[in-house]
Amino acid sequence: MGTYDPTHLLKDAAKSVHEVAEDLADGKAEWDRPRDLTKSLAWLQELVDDVSKVLIQQAGVLPRMTNDPDAPTAGQRIAEAAATATQLSNQLRRAHEAADDVR
Repeated sequence: MGTYDPTHLLKDAAKSVHEVAEDLADGKAEWDRPRDLTKSLAWLQELVDDVSKVLIQQAGVLPRMTNDPDAPTAGQRIAEAAATATQLSNQLRRAHEAADDVR
C-alpha cells in the first residue's frame, strides 16, 4: 500500500471551514438550538486537535525533506504552531463542556 499527498484534503477542509465562517458572518447560516452549537464546538475541538497532529508531522518532516538551511527553523515554527493548536483544542474542550450544560 502506498502513500498519498494530503494537500488537497487539507485544502478541502480549509475551504469548508472558510465557507461556514463566511456564511455565519453574512447571516446565511445560524444555529437553531444550543445543542447544535454545542455539537459544533465538539467537532471544532476535534478538528483543531487533528490540525495539531498534522502540524507535528509537518514539523518533523520538513527538515528531512530538504537541505535548505532554513528548514530546521521553519520546522521549529511549525512545532510552535502545533503547540498553540493543542492549547486551542484544550480551550475548545472546556468551552464545549461549559456549553453542554446550557439548555
